[in-house]
Amino acid sequence: MPAGRVEGDMDKKRAIVLGAGFGGSAAAARLSRLLPADKWEVVLVDRNNYLLFYPLLPEVAAGTLEPRHVVVPARSFLPKGRFVYAEVTGLDLERSRVHLSTEDEPAWSMRYDHLVLALGSVTRLPPVPGLREHGFELKTIADAASLRDHGISLLERASMAKDPELRRELLRVVVVGANFTGVELAGEYQDFLRDACRSYPELDPDDVDVVVVEARSRILPALPEKLADYARAHLERRGLRFATGRTVARVDRRGAELSDGTWLPSRTVAWCAGIAPNPLLAGCQDLPKNEQGYVETRPDLRVKGFDNVWAIGDSAFVPQPDGHGYPATAQVATRQGEHAARNIALAVRGAPLRPFAFRSRGALAALGCRTAVAEVFGLRIAGFPAWFLYRTVYLLKVPTLGRKLSIVTDWTVDLFAKQMPVQLGLHRRASETNGASRRDEARL
Repeated sequence: MPAGRVEGDMDKKRAIVLGAGFGGSAAAARLSRLLPADKWEVVLVDRNNYLLFYPLLPEVAAGTLEPRHVVVPARSFLPKGRFVYAEVTGLDLERSRVHLSTEDEPAWSMRYDHLVLALGSVTRLPPVPGLREHGFELKTIADAASLRDHGISLLERASMAKDPELRRELLRVVVVGANFTGVELAGEYQDFLRDACRSYPELDPDDVDVVVVEARSRILPALPEKLADYARAHLERRGLRFATGRTVARVDRRGAELSDGTWLPSRTVAWCAGIAPNPLLAGCQDLPKNEQGYVETRPDLRVKGFDNVWAIGDSAFVPQPDGHGYPATAQVATRQGEHAARNIALAVRGAPLRPFAFRSRGALAALGCRTAVAEVFGLRIAGFPAWFLYRTVYLLKVPTLGRKLSIVTDWTVDLFAKQMPVQLGLHRRASETNGASRRDEARL
């Protein structure tokens, strides 16, 4: 056990939520309303003092939204609770303690009476040669802003390139993974680069070439096949290319080689193919985990073998009635966070707990160029109406009035004013960006 003080409050019991993502923020907010403040302290812990509105990251990468407009202060969720700005370094489940670290106090602990694990996920990076050194991710604000700056850097270099082949190589983008994130990034990034080309007389927007690589035979597997087929047909009409049924065999600074031997010359390989549990969980031997490393829970969200430890969101395997786990989406994580809070309140009162049940309200995917596809309450929509619905739904989900107004302003400006391709000064080489990202994510 790390040395240092142990913070405890003999007058109150404590519920600790680890992770200020969608699930953790929802759990902490609901707990602060359900548990009596005179008897319970609700604590939310994260190494960042904000909730990142992850579904809008592709629009940050495309420059449609300002980076600071997709984050919400973590303290805004806890009018009656407490936020702790610290890194989680370990768990002592036997003694009911969470080990923490800050720059000013490297090792200290907090005791808990109930613990909610909402640690989220990291990008799953398989052992593809060159991927970690040369690939880009889209998991953080830094990733999105760096992708935008990188794209503008490529435009500047392409505008000076005398060799047509080099120009095409610079303007080719390879996106790996045709899930929601991958397809949205491909559509938005193509739109961004083509619009920006109009500021460079030397460039032709048709030289922008975006290729999506997907191991499955279809894209957007979470959507009905007909709706996914519409999305693919629409994107192909816009010039996007799909390499389905193939994977990436290796990556280097000049492109990516596919599993069938195809070589795609490119300076941009964005990896959006899958997620993995937060690495912190691997070091906690007392937590039951499945083969993929996800924390196993009972249907009521309690971790197997524990009555006061709960797991939700991307790092948890919560069994459905058919034995499969729930999808790793913001919608599921939010609902699990709220349900865990309600069950903790029931447990405090000694009442029977309720199993988690989820029925999807729908799914939406933006395709760029003011088009989208959506299935909401069984109704399938495509094109501009789906795009309008997509933005309306996500706007309603964004917490706080200030953030809603900021996002509406960004969207309105994007509709009526030309975007100027100017960098934010955040562009770094892919290896530097990903190395920093992984170091941070290895903690919390």
